[in-house]
Amino acid sequence: MYSVLCLVSCFISSLNGMSLGNNLEIPDINMEIRTEARAAQQAASVAIHYLNYHHGSPHNVFQLHQLKKASLEIMVNEGHKYHLKFEVENGRSSNVTKFCTAKVLFYNKSVPDTVLKCNFKDSDGFKKDYEFYLNLRKRMDPVVGYYIPDSFGFIAPETRPIWQLAIVTASYIMWQKSTEVMKYNMVQIQEVHQQIRTDAFIQFTYIVLLHEIPSQEIITCNMWVMWQPKQLPNVKYTCLPSATESFYEESEFEGTEGMGSQRTEGSALQSP
Repeated sequence: MYSVLCLVSCFISSLNGMSLGNNLEIPDINMEIRTEARAAQQAASVAIHYLNYHHGSPHNVFQLHQLKKASLEIMVNEGHKYHLKFEVENGRSSNVTKFCTAKVLFYNKSVPDTVLKCNFKDSDGFKKDYEFYLNLRKRMDPVVGYYIPDSFGFIAPETRPIWQLAIVTASYIMWQKSTEVMKYNMVQIQEVHQQIRTDAFIQFTYIVLLHEIPSQEIITCNMWVMWQPKQLPNVKYTCLPSATESFYEESEFEGTEGMGSQRTEGSALQSP
């Protein structure tokens, strides 16, 4: 009997470098997954949000063109890390694609840890961005808008840069809120108001609607945005919690009053 136990113990301890001490060391696992798998597409959406906030602009918003390769690294006590290779397109032309690689790590309720590399320069669309910026700086009457797009999905050409600046800014929120199972898209600007400034920034206040998947809930967020060309937007935001977020908060903090109705807040402030 002792010989059998010894044989089993020695065999298990030799698998993948495992040791049978007080703490069993489990090796990390890395495996390729189908690019159409929901988990792979979810990780890609997080990378796109990160890309849009850090490299997007009013005339340069990116979309996923094709996810070419995906692998999952299961990191014990750390989380799930997705390694991605994909092509993106911008809103100006679906025929022009750029190549990117990304690593997205999901760990508990933390913001997804994202590392991104792409083979393009941020100069794309700068001329139009600068014209848009100068026109707004010259305005005596501030921009005001409602329901962009409208109920028919229409966006007037003159409001499209304002819509796309909202996407770039909301991408920061969506990146922060995303999890391995929760995905977000911005679906509408309910209100936008320009604030006239005397410094180099242009400023908007937005009320936007985010679509949460798979819960299918619509989340309302207020955003305060300062922007100038070739810089990341400065953004502060508050969002009303979805029923899903409220449920998890109430479950986790059972007996704590008001926890299910708290707003989520955040900011991404860059040095002026």
